[in-house]
Amino acid sequence: MKFGLIGRNIEYSKSKEIFESQGIEYKVYDVSCVEQGIELAFADKLDGFNVTTPFKHDIIEYLDGLMPEAIKSQSVNCVKVWGDNYIGDTFDGRAFGASLDHYISNHDDWEFDFPHNIAILGNGGVVPSILSNIHETIDGVDSKHEIHIFARNPKDNELKLSDFNAKEFDLIVNTIPFKSKIDINFSNEHKFIYYDLNYADNTLIKKAERNSHCSWAIDGMDMLERQAEMSLNWWNV
Repeated sequence: MKFGLIGRNIEYSKSKEIFESQGIEYKVYDVSCVEQGIELAFADKLDGFNVTTPFKHDIIEYLDGLMPEAIKSQSVNCVKVWGDNYIGDTFDGRAFGASLDHYISNHDDWEFDFPHNIAILGNGGVVPSILSNIHETIDGVDSKHEIHIFARNPKDNELKLSDFNAKEFDLIVNTIPFKSKIDINFSNEHKFIYYDLNYADNTLIKKAERNSHCSWAIDGMDMLERQAEMSLNWWNV
């Protein structure tokens, strides 16, 4: 069986390394457009493939069907070849949620709590899945939660990235690609968690860790490994 990854400017990706460490044949398609990626995946007769930035939404129109979570988030990060059909799903939210829960449940300060004031930096293709997972997690929790999205080009109900103030939040999720070179002033005076989906650059991770109130500074490798495991399970490998 053969699998792969479709994305653009993804030379930093660790997906190939993760899958090949488990004996899986896996190829990275660093392409300029999603159509090119689909054509290469079809030509190489892949049994399934992952999808990353910036194609998680754009790929939907080329698929034959979507699983419920992908329909809800309108985002796809995994495609399964089912006979002659290409079916999309997303494990972004579930992998993020499992990763965050692992850290929270293993820290005394957070064991019986969940962050109340949550900031998501960026509004790219991964954000709907993460937002959906956070909403599912806090459903049924009595205490009040606020979630704000900050982006350079904000959409409806989103805020400008320039207005973001880290000290107002106890969970900060950075989804902005590391090549964009954003900076964060971690001036927090209360406990907080910083979750950076990037794993190729730990500059902001180290900066967050220098704040004594930082409970956890987590990079995206744990989430990526969980996504890989979920993809393999769905592909029946």
